[in-house]
Amino acid sequence: MGIMAMDQVEEVKSKVDIVEIIGSRVSLKKAGRHFKGLCPFHSEKSPSFIVSPERQSYKCFGCQEGGDVLTFLQKYEGYSFLEALESMAARVGVTLQSYRPTEADSRRKRILEILSLATEYYSYLLNQHDSGAVAREYLVNRGIRNESIKKFNLGYSPSQWRSVSDFLIKKKGYKIEEVEAAGLIIISGEGKYYDRFRGRVMFPLKDHKGVVVGFSGRTLSKDANEAKYINSPETVTYHKSQMLYGLYENREAIRKEDKIVLVEGELDMIPSVQAGISYVVAIKGSAFTSEQAQIISRYSRNVYMSLDADSAGQEAIKRAVTIAETLDLSIRVVQVKGGKDPGDVASENPVSWREMVKGAVLYWDFLIDSATAKHDAASGAGADEITREVIPSLAQVANKVVQAHYVRKLATKLGVGEGVVYEEISRFNKKQELTHLRSVVNNIEQGAVSRVTELALYALSLALQNFEKLNSKIKELELEWVGVGAVTKIMRMLFTWEKDKFEIKEFAANLPPELMPTLDQAYLTDLTRISDVGKEWEVTVHELEEVYVRERLKEITKTISSLNPSQNEQLPILQNDFGRFSRRLSDLTK
Repeated sequence: MGIMAMDQVEEVKSKVDIVEIIGSRVSLKKAGRHFKGLCPFHSEKSPSFIVSPERQSYKCFGCQEGGDVLTFLQKYEGYSFLEALESMAARVGVTLQSYRPTEADSRRKRILEILSLATEYYSYLLNQHDSGAVAREYLVNRGIRNESIKKFNLGYSPSQWRSVSDFLIKKKGYKIEEVEAAGLIIISGEGKYYDRFRGRVMFPLKDHKGVVVGFSGRTLSKDANEAKYINSPETVTYHKSQMLYGLYENREAIRKEDKIVLVEGELDMIPSVQAGISYVVAIKGSAFTSEQAQIISRYSRNVYMSLDADSAGQEAIKRAVTIAETLDLSIRVVQVKGGKDPGDVASENPVSWREMVKGAVLYWDFLIDSATAKHDAASGAGADEITREVIPSLAQVANKVVQAHYVRKLATKLGVGEGVVYEEISRFNKKQELTHLRSVVNNIEQGAVSRVTELALYALSLALQNFEKLNSKIKELELEWVGVGAVTKIMRMLFTWEKDKFEIKEFAANLPPELMPTLDQAYLTDLTRISDVGKEWEVTVHELEEVYVRERLKEITKTISSLNPSQNEQLPILQNDFGRFSRRLSDLTK
C-alpha cells in the first residue's frame, strides 16, 4: 500500500456497502446475520461464500479466500490495490489525498506502459512498414480482413534478435529488467538479451478492461521445429489460466446473445467473428481452466464448446464439462465436421459455420453419440469401452431428471435395462467415495486435519455470534483445552468483555492485526442451521475437553514407555496423572 493516511482508506471502506458491491457480481442470499452465495473464486455446488455487513468482509470456507471490499475487487476484477481504492473512492465521493504509489504499483504501471508501446510498435510494423509484408500476406491467405486487424490490434514482430527491445530500451529509455518483467525479452547472460517474439504475427492479449497484459505470437516460419505459437510468460499482469482472448472485444455480443462459443486459438476466434458469430472467445489451447469457467459464468451460463476435432480437443471437452458442472453451466458441443478446425470452417464456409453453431447439441448427447459411433455396442468389448467413456461423465450430472433422460438413452443404445446403467453409475460413485475417504484418512494421519483446531474455531464462532446468549457459559471453556494459538488469544480477550451487548466492530478494534483472519473466519462461519445455541455450545465444549483428555493420556503413555531405569522416580507421578485423566475420561464418556 502506498503512503496514505490509513484513516482515508478506512473511510472509503466504511462508506462502501460490501454486500452491494459483491452482490452486484455474485448472487447472495440472507443467511442469519450474514449473506451467503456460491464462491466466485472456485467451483462449488453448495454455497460456502459468506459476506458480513457488520465486519465489511467476506470469507469462502471452501477455498479460504477472504478479505475486505478492496481485496475482493483485486481478486475478482484483477485490479491493483490503487485501482480498487480509486474505484471505491469515486463511488462514495471520497477525494484521495497524498497518495504515493508503492514500488509494486509503479512497477506494474511501467510494465503496462511497455506492453502498450509494444502493441503500437508491432501494429506499426504490420500495417505501415515494409518488413510487415510477409505477415500481411499470411493474414490475407488466412482470410483475416483489415477491419479485424484493426479491431484486435494485430501486429508483427520481425525476424531480428533485437527489434522491440531496441525500441523500448534505447529509444524509450526503459530498463532491461523492466522489459524482461513485461515478458518481451529473454536475458541470456550478463548484459545479453534478445526478443522473445521474432518473425511472428502478434496478438495482443487484453484483460476485461481492454488493457494489454501480454502477447501471443504465431510463427511465420515453415521450420517444423519452430513452436507454432508462443505466449508471454507468467508475469504480474499476465496469467494464462485466466486469459480468454477476445472477451473484451466481444463481451457485448456475448451478453446480448446470452451464449458464448469457446474455441482454441486466435485464428479460430477471429474468423468466427468475421463469419457472424461474434459471441466467441479463445481459451488459448485445449486446457479449459476453472478460472476461465468462473470468468465465463459472469457473462453467460450457456457455453458452446468448439475445440479442434483431434483427440486432445475431445478430451478437453470432457474435462471442461467436469469444471462447468460445478458452476451449473449448460454445455453444448459444436460438432466440426470434416476434420477441420473451427477457424478453417468459418473462413471457408461462413454459412456452414453458423449452421454448426446453431446445431450444437447438449454435451451428454454428444458424448453418448460419439462413443457409440466409435465402438460396437453389440459386442462385449465395445459395450465396455462405451461405459468407460460415458459413465464417469454421466455420474456427474446433478439434475436427476436430466440424468434419467440420458440413462434411458444410453441403455437403449446398449440394449440393456436402465437399472444396469444405474448400477454402473452407483459402482463408479462408490469407487470415487472410497478414493476420497482414503485421501481424508491420509490427511488425518499426516496431521493435516486437527480436530482440536476445528472444535476450538467452532466454539469461537458460537461465542462471537451469540455472545449475549452464551455470556454466562463462555468461561466454562478452559483455554488449555484449546491449546496455544490465535483462537486462544481471541477467546482470552472475549473473556474480558464486560458489556452486556457485544459489538463486533468495537471488539475487533482492540485486536492485533495478525488475529483478524482468524476472527473473520470464526465470525463469518454460517451457523444458521443451529436451532439451540446453548446445547450446541455444551456439546462442543464437552468434546473439546474429551479430546484434550485423550491427548494427555496418549502423551503420558508415550512418556512412560520411553522411561529408562535412571528415570524411575518419575513413574509414580506419571501413573498418578494417568489414573487422574483416566477417571476424568470415564466421567466424560458416561
